[in-house]
Amino acid sequence: MAKRDEQQQDEVLSFDALKKKLADDGGTTDDAMQALLSSLREAEPTAAEPAAPVQATEQTAPTAETAQTKAEQTVQSIYDDVLRSVMEPAPEQSAQTGRKSKFLSDGDQFVDVTAHYHEYADLTARDTAADEELPVPPAQATAEQVAEQSSQKEYRTFNEIFKSAFLKVFPNKHDTVGEGVRKAVTDLAVVTLACCLVYFGIYGVQSYRANKQSNEIKGQIIDDTGTSTDSDVWAEFLSKYPNINLPEGMMAKYAYLYAINQDLVGWIRIPNSLIDVQVVQAEDNATYLKKDFYGNYSRYGCPCMDYRNDPKYLNKNTILYGHHMSDGLVFADLKKYKTIEGFQESPSIEFDTLYRSYRFKVYAVLITNSKEEDDNGYIFNYTVTDFGSNEKFMEYIAAVDERKLYTTGVDVQPTDKIITLQTCTYEFSDARLVVIGRMLRENESTAIDTSLAKVNENPRYPQAYYDKKGMQNPYADAEKWMVNAPAPEAEA
Repeated sequence: MAKRDEQQQDEVLSFDALKKKLADDGGTTDDAMQALLSSLREAEPTAAEPAAPVQATEQTAPTAETAQTKAEQTVQSIYDDVLRSVMEPAPEQSAQTGRKSKFLSDGDQFVDVTAHYHEYADLTARDTAADEELPVPPAQATAEQVAEQSSQKEYRTFNEIFKSAFLKVFPNKHDTVGEGVRKAVTDLAVVTLACCLVYFGIYGVQSYRANKQSNEIKGQIIDDTGTSTDSDVWAEFLSKYPNINLPEGMMAKYAYLYAINQDLVGWIRIPNSLIDVQVVQAEDNATYLKKDFYGNYSRYGCPCMDYRNDPKYLNKNTILYGHHMSDGLVFADLKKYKTIEGFQESPSIEFDTLYRSYRFKVYAVLITNSKEEDDNGYIFNYTVTDFGSNEKFMEYIAAVDERKLYTTGVDVQPTDKIITLQTCTYEFSDARLVVIGRMLRENESTAIDTSLAKVNENPRYPQAYYDKKGMQNPYADAEKWMVNAPAPEAEA
């Protein structure tokens, strides 16, 4: 009898038989059980006619009918598992309690345990080709199948990747108007930023090199305040450079600099400023515009004396040219002389030739033009080296007085010599800043009373200055000081 019960328990019942058995056993078919039985009825496999036996041979391929039979068997197996889980209560529980615990999560909510099997309900409707295309689960895949699936992955070439990135970054025909404008603005900003970084990088390197070179050149000056005498210095120098022909009467402290570059003619220094640099002289005023003291290209150039000047005895007017660099090197610090306060900080100029040291008192500061079209076809010629007579020289000083930004309390006599320093300034295009110093007279005190400085209320400027300021030129019809000697084309 017990054996029969076990066999009966293992048998798979139909839905009607299952329902009848539950009723005969006294089971209560409550709403939850009715819902479960209805769900199971939907998943019940239909009876299929037995397929005719097919003699399989090694050459016979699986047919659609055998594939369908296999699918039906899969559904039947799933169905059997569901029924078996329903019929077998958990240990130490009643049959009714066991059934409910499988389908009720918190006692009042039905859980459809067949939901996981719904996706297999239409297996019989699938064809063999679809079944063959299903991916093999990783747990069941063989090494050959994994390799085959991996080989089917899409790989992009470098050209494809580059093209995709290019289309994302730059405007193209596939973009909308707004997207194209956005890309164009972004690209322009990136390019501008990159150019600025490159420019400032190059500028920084050049500034560093120029400053380093300036310090190296200063290090070549022999300190004449030490214990060594000129004889000792010359003896040491000639032992190192026996083939260098030195100018007669040259000061020993510049001997080593002269050995580096025979164009050296002196050194200019302005106390309380950044100007402390060597001066060279070439056969024209353009050679050292973009060439440094060592003969290499440099946008800093090298301060130079006008090619017409006599570097040994100095002319009536000695002219020195130098660039206005934004980092303060060369002659940039001359800009301080635009104000009286700047003059009061540095009222004197020190200039050494190879033969002698000179001191000049700052006399005048003016702004002028370098092109005739900036002043009605006229250039105020401050680059005259010799005036021919003391009278002509004083006429020039009167023209300077008309243009100077302020008086300094320093006077100029017909027998005096002056020095002129020129650099760029930016009040208008191609403007020039000119600082004029008067040489210290013999036995004259070096002291300068800067309290005597007074602003010129109406200095004379070129026409371009008034045009840029939107002002009327009060000197439009004034006399133009002229000299026979033409002005050289000097740059700063």
